[in-house]
Amino acid sequence: MILNKTNSWVLFGVLVVLLTSTALCTFVALFSYDAELKDEQTETGNNAFIDGNINMEHPSEEPAKPNKISFQPVIDDWIKSIGGEKSVMVYDLDRDEIGGIYDEQESYATASLYKLFVVYEGYKLIGTGKWKADDGAGVTSYNIEECLDLSIRESNSICAETLWHMMGEDYLDDVVADEYGLGNTTVSDFTSTAEDVTMMMKKYYSLFKTDDVLAIRMKDSFLNQPAAEYDWRQGLPSGFSSNVKVYNKVGWDYNEDAGYWNLYHDTAVVEFTDYDRHFVVTVLTSGVPYQSIRKFGTLFEEYFYSNVQ
Repeated sequence: MILNKTNSWVLFGVLVVLLTSTALCTFVALFSYDAELKDEQTETGNNAFIDGNINMEHPSEEPAKPNKISFQPVIDDWIKSIGGEKSVMVYDLDRDEIGGIYDEQESYATASLYKLFVVYEGYKLIGTGKWKADDGAGVTSYNIEECLDLSIRESNSICAETLWHMMGEDYLDDVVADEYGLGNTTVSDFTSTAEDVTMMMKKYYSLFKTDDVLAIRMKDSFLNQPAAEYDWRQGLPSGFSSNVKVYNKVGWDYNEDAGYWNLYHDTAVVEFTDYDRHFVVTVLTSGVPYQSIRKFGTLFEEYFYSNVQ
């Protein structure tokens, strides 16, 4: 059949309409998928606590590792200079390796360091949606997020114990052993080691590096602890100069009658901002005054600046 000129133009017009419709449908479908993907990323990409891990939306290449510094000499000298029982572990966060140790697997009563395990898991429960930050924290006058903050910032025992009870003692013991892989810690028995405490602080540091709102508040609670009845920063932090940021948590037991420290523990993420270098420093002791632990902070800083390249 031979088409006349009018029919040819009609057929051409039909083809144009079909092609235009197909292209438009494809564009709408692609735009809808992209919008859904962005919504999904908004919901999960900024949550550093999903499954207890850091959720990096655009992971970057690993930076070159800085030069190694062995802190073993300064640890050995400090150990020899004091009495009492002590365990020390230094971890180089930028190189992801141990920077020095002494009796790091010796078990100690944790004192208030048990709060490190309670608080981390509490933040994770908020991040995974199992807890709501603004829900009340048991019989306290605070909500859950406030209690998590105060458990570190002021070592608030009522808050920490309430949150611990809410999650369950057996639950937390299982999480610490199975998920965190800290086999020498039993929170319900208030026992841990310098090695396990150091690895716990390493987990906190991973969150410190994110821009998650909860993580930012958590980080501040380790850095800014105003002295009230007690000075939470009289040990390690006070041994460092103002050039160094020390994010710490203490645990102690003081015998007032004898004027004797049954326990004095201090663990911290130490940040040398002028060199962008980061370490975990953990000191667990019995019968050692906080002034000696303060001195270790001073020696650590001096040794760092003498050996950094």
